[in-house]
Amino acid sequence: MKKLLFLLFVLTACLTAACSDDDLATSASDQPVPSADTLHLGLILGGNSSPTYQLKLYNRCGSELRLSSITLRDAATSGFRMNVDGMNGTSFTNSDLLRIARGDSLFIFIEATFTDAAERSYHTDYVDIVCNGRLQTVVLDAETVVVDVLHAPVISADTTWPKGTCVQIYDSLVVAQGVTLTLEDSVTVYLHDKTDIVVHGTLLANGKLGKPVVLRGDRTDRMFTNLYYDGLPAQWGNLYIDSTAQHCRFEYAEIRGMNQGIFIDSTEVTFSNCRLRNSSANLLTCHMTSLSLRNCELANASNSLLDVYGGSYSITHCTLANYNFWKATSVPAVHLCNIDTAAARYTPLYKCTFLNTLIWGRWRETEVHPDYFRVAVGQDTGGTIQYADSVFVYRFDHCLLKANGFDDDDFIENVWNEDPQYRLIDHSNYAYDFHLLDDSPAREAGSAEGRTICPTDLDGVARPNLPSIGCYQWVSE
Repeated sequence: MKKLLFLLFVLTACLTAACSDDDLATSASDQPVPSADTLHLGLILGGNSSPTYQLKLYNRCGSELRLSSITLRDAATSGFRMNVDGMNGTSFTNSDLLRIARGDSLFIFIEATFTDAAERSYHTDYVDIVCNGRLQTVVLDAETVVVDVLHAPVISADTTWPKGTCVQIYDSLVVAQGVTLTLEDSVTVYLHDKTDIVVHGTLLANGKLGKPVVLRGDRTDRMFTNLYYDGLPAQWGNLYIDSTAQHCRFEYAEIRGMNQGIFIDSTEVTFSNCRLRNSSANLLTCHMTSLSLRNCELANASNSLLDVYGGSYSITHCTLANYNFWKATSVPAVHLCNIDTAAARYTPLYKCTFLNTLIWGRWRETEVHPDYFRVAVGQDTGGTIQYADSVFVYRFDHCLLKANGFDDDDFIENVWNEDPQYRLIDHSNYAYDFHLLDDSPAREAGSAEGRTICPTDLDGVARPNLPSIGCYQWVSE
């Protein structure tokens, strides 16, 4: 009886195997379908490991597929690594482990780490897939840049980072009082999560047209296929310029991806030809600051793009555009105030001039809010509160404003509440281009005075006698 049962077991196993083999797709035309023919790992900072990228092999045949091999061709030298359905290795040939059921898929995970001597390098490897006697190849590629890695650096003597330098910073970068840090053109500073830049001395960003100084987060991969982390806020901490800092200047600089934005306290700062983007709080906050903004784009913040508490400001040919997609914004793009309520101090606004400047956003009906408080100085004999003649001086001259208003002594020849007609506003793909279309009401609506201050726009285009409002001169497409 036992012998009969054993023979029945063997026969059943043989029949099962035969049926299983009969159900295999064995034609050379029966092949897995890769999710991509080329897998781009993008930019990887030298010495850092890439994120894990996923490659899928789909079985779209009518039967099960059995692969002969999956091999990472140049694994010994290329810097790429592979994991197949949870197994690390460089070459897999066990066909029992390389089976893909009908309608199912097999996962291949790819990572890479590179240590290069060259400043910028390109890397390639190949995943070779053999099935039913036929070879398919998926290309892997990546770009690397060499970075100097600094942990909590303190700049305690005058220092220059030469052009083209790439630096990755952990913790915080501090510029000591009385010291100057100069960033020459094409310098890129990659800041790790929650890393701040704190300036007690002087920070000079000396970018050039087409060769900006860049301050950004150190994540170079994507959150979604259409959204890089570099296009998100909260990738690093904030840029803080305190009251001991002197004559900080940013020329052709791109600063983006902050958590708390840029904060300037009681000092003098100039931004010329800069792009400031993406903050999860205010983008630029100024307390009793002497600030010059010329030819600058300020875009996308969860709070205000410019939040002013007293001081003196000159803002010429700038575009302030708040299309923040991370969350709805409940405060105006521009907020002017003469009281610092958090510090309980009076902050007189001595001057705030907006010339040929465009202020628009997607979330609010009014994007400009002068917030005036009277300052109580005592009571008269009858108990009536007496107020000082508080200083609160501002002017909007030849600006395009998202607001329902009219011209008077403080608002001069402005364009009121007309959509600026930007070149691209694509919320679904998080893509924004604030150049002007042909039908823009900002076209030829600026003052010639702005042209004398900023003769060329942020792209280097010469401005005519009747310039466009904003940081981009209208150019016919």
